Amino acid sequence: MNVAGTQADDRAENVLREAGWRVCAPPERDLRPDATAVRTVHPHDPGLRVYLLYVDQDLSGLVVAGTDTADPSDLIAEADRLAAPLAEQHPKRAWQGRSLPFRYGTNGHVWRFRNALDAERLDGVSAPDAPEGGARSRYVFAPARPATVARWKREAVRNPEAPTLRARLRRLPAVLLDPQRQLYEAQRRSIEGLENSLGADQPRALIQMATGSGKTYTVVQASHRLLEHADAHRILFLVDRNNLGDQARDEYRGFIPAGSKKALHEEFPLKHLSGGKSGLADSDKIVISTIQRLWCKLSGQPLPEPGSEGEEGFEADGTAGLTAGRPEVLYSAELPPDYFDFIVIDECHRSIYGTWRPVLEYFDAHIVGLTATPIGPTFAFFNENLVSTYSYEEAVADEVNVDYDVYKISTQISREGSLIRATTPTRAPDGTIEHLNTVLAHVDRVTRTQHWRQQDEDEAYAPSELNRSVESTGQIRTIIKTFKDNLFTEIFPPQVDLDTGEVVHERKVVPKTLIFAASDRHADAIVEEVLRAWDGAGDGFCKKITSAASRPDKAIRDFRNKPEIRIAVTVDMIATGTDIPALECLVFMRDIRTWSYFEQMKGRGARIIKPEVLKQVTEDALSKDRFVIVDTVGVTEHAMVDARPLVRDGMAETPSLERLLKECEDGRPLSADDAATLAGRLSRLGRRLDNEQLARIEGSAGGRKLTELVTGLVLATDPDRLAGERVRASVAEAVSDLPQAGDLGNADSDPESAADAVDAMLIEALRPFMEREALREALLEAARERRWIKIDHLSRDGGVIAEGVTDVMRAERTITDWRKYMEDQRERFADLRIAFEERRPLSEVRERIDEVLGLVNPPQQRWTRERLWKAYVDFGIARNGRRRRAGLPELLSVLRFELGLDGDEFRPYRDTVELRFQEWLARQETAGATFTEEQQEWLRRIVGVVATSATVSLEALDQQAVCRAKGGWSKFREVFEGGPRTPDELIDELDRELGA
Repeated sequence: MNVAGTQADDRAENVLREAGWRVCAPPERDLRPDATAVRTVHPHDPGLRVYLLYVDQDLSGLVVAGTDTADPSDLIAEADRLAAPLAEQHPKRAWQGRSLPFRYGTNGHVWRFRNALDAERLDGVSAPDAPEGGARSRYVFAPARPATVARWKREAVRNPEAPTLRARLRRLPAVLLDPQRQLYEAQRRSIEGLENSLGADQPRALIQMATGSGKTYTVVQASHRLLEHADAHRILFLVDRNNLGDQARDEYRGFIPAGSKKALHEEFPLKHLSGGKSGLADSDKIVISTIQRLWCKLSGQPLPEPGSEGEEGFEADGTAGLTAGRPEVLYSAELPPDYFDFIVIDECHRSIYGTWRPVLEYFDAHIVGLTATPIGPTFAFFNENLVSTYSYEEAVADEVNVDYDVYKISTQISREGSLIRATTPTRAPDGTIEHLNTVLAHVDRVTRTQHWRQQDEDEAYAPSELNRSVESTGQIRTIIKTFKDNLFTEIFPPQVDLDTGEVVHERKVVPKTLIFAASDRHADAIVEEVLRAWDGAGDGFCKKITSAASRPDKAIRDFRNKPEIRIAVTVDMIATGTDIPALECLVFMRDIRTWSYFEQMKGRGARIIKPEVLKQVTEDALSKDRFVIVDTVGVTEHAMVDARPLVRDGMAETPSLERLLKECEDGRPLSADDAATLAGRLSRLGRRLDNEQLARIEGSAGGRKLTELVTGLVLATDPDRLAGERVRASVAEAVSDLPQAGDLGNADSDPESAADAVDAMLIEALRPFMEREALREALLEAARERRWIKIDHLSRDGGVIAEGVTDVMRAERTITDWRKYMEDQRERFADLRIAFEERRPLSEVRERIDEVLGLVNPPQQRWTRERLWKAYVDFGIARNGRRRRAGLPELLSVLRFELGLDGDEFRPYRDTVELRFQEWLARQETAGATFTEEQQEWLRRIVGVVATSATVSLEALDQQAVCRAKGGWSKFREVFEGGPRTPDELIDELDRELGA
């Protein structure tokens, strides 16, 4: 065997030993009864080595190890080929007298595993529901422990017809779910979709459910089914914030399965990993943890002391705890890769799967993602396997969420900015006018150090600079005062008896309100102004809850449960995931540009709550049937985007500009990720600098503009270019392994030269930062200036515009945007028009509709048929239409109206179907056809079916309640038998004439 093969064998044996296997030669196998990996040579290929896996004295599996350049897929195929012959060579040792079921292939770096029992019964016969092509192999971090293999064998003997977890997942019983607490239909669909995905052996599944619609409860239900009916060994519920773990723990502990008197955690022990001493027991079946804590266990990093500030910061948000780069994971005997069967990732739209991906992929487990707002990277990670969707609009229609109103507050400074004058005219006692120099406070965003500086010249600032470079005390004060003044008159107005005009209920207690601030400093200023506006209110009335605050988890619980805390101010601590059902008002004092983040923030107010529970924290609230978004920054007006930041999400705490430049100063070339982050930081810095600062940087860079330096970094870190260079480097390395490669004397064939090519462009882009001290100093000086925020306490604000956004206003904007989109895509809508006019089958019409809707950029416009229909009802176009539960017929009505197919007047789809039916009847009478009274009743039922589903079929007669109650298809066939058309032909004709 060559040197590469020997090294691969060594690596494979080291991994086997880490996993608990004793590796030995054949003569040593019987010396001890422990689990053994017996080293043998391949019968035909000297470049391969075979390890026979003995557990409980049975030959149960094998490992085929090849050189470090071997393809693990080829090696696992070789293991498949050897499994039966090796069992035949050891008839007394082979477990169950069958081919060896547990098979591994490895090149020492990558391991693949196939469990043949996934597609077979214990006796080796193919299972009737086996996947086509047999059991599927998969990547694993390391081979299973002997104890795990022993458990697999016991499970197989106990259930020989479905001997593995994957086999049992294909046979989950369709038992009644939770009769004590009726599941929402969306929750039921999610569980069914998840189980269908697991049964198809899809390794990852994504569940999208609107915020507040019971995602966690859905997974608790699914967890019970997997533990009870699939005999799953252990489930991990993974979060990236402490408070989300607490919520999941409470949901699991509060669940009592149907037909049981025990809570779920009493039957299947639950462990919530929190605190410094918490450990795992073999009996634990459900484990809840932050991903940061899990990483510590896999990397050997120490956990912060319980209750310390370090612990709060470490698990306060999704990226704390890492120093730089992606998290490294090592084999852990406490948490081996086979420890969990399922991993549920809560709020998986965040960077949990980007930053922490190595942690997730360490485990040999199915991964289930939960989110209300999936974005592009989310879909990519879950292999586009979206098993269930449930939109916010659907949740509102089902009364699972509450709807919202928008109230806008706009001030002059918010709209136009302001001017800070260098001098302030003041009248002296003698009547003369004096010009006093303007002195403003400058506050360090990090340390909160305050310095007073003289304003040397007049300075105008734009609205976009608010809370970035300048903070306007007057603007904050005006917004808060306007909010207070209109709170009980317009935002939450008195309820009035429509007949008498008398006030029947008036609120006086401030509803639970959450204000979103732009920064921690901004949050402090808002709290100060809230306490000023509510004169006499104590510090407990309004609290700042940010990750920088003391004990944020306790602060969230207090805000949720204590009546005295009426207003909380946060930056993003409560933006996602946190449940505070009593929230009735969200005030946006920071702008949000990404739709997924905005939807998450909006979801804080959407949760339903029982009236009696609401009254415990807000005594004069009758019920929660809506919440209010108070928009002070235009967040509800502009289009949303969903762009990925240039600052790479793959790093937990993104390195500071100072640290990145220090590494350049030390002569250490940055990695591609660090260089991309440097580009992002410089790009953001450049947008905030004035011409004088930019000129100073340009001079220190030898005349090169900052934008030019950033462009060089962006091009050097382009993922497609780097991938191409790596491919070329791999080819060069493969060529260098050929015998003649050494004789070529050509530098191009040297893999090191190819690897150098990957870095050459990056090094060149970094050269100015590494060689020019003046450039580094100029950048750091500019960045330090940006740490200070100027406090404009002089500008008086006014010009307040405060008004509620009515349903009609929202509807008008939706319809305007929709019509503009139709104009932009007029050629495709022309195809849809032709499909309508030619009365093509519904399937084709729906294909055309899906095509035009599929072109919509989701982050900018999230049109659904429910939202479109509601807009047409609210705007008075679809008069007398119901606002909720819009279906395909309502969408068809909207499309036909906009395409001009029904004239100038809006025609409900039912009226269209009725008109078509009358025309069809007239043609039948002209042709001499007559219908009995019973036949006419059936024809009327079919009109009803088409009006509600846009089509009719033989199956529909048995599925639609109105037809099924009268005997369905069999009765229809009996009534129309013997006519000029067969019943089948009549149904086809009616579908053609009345539908789509």
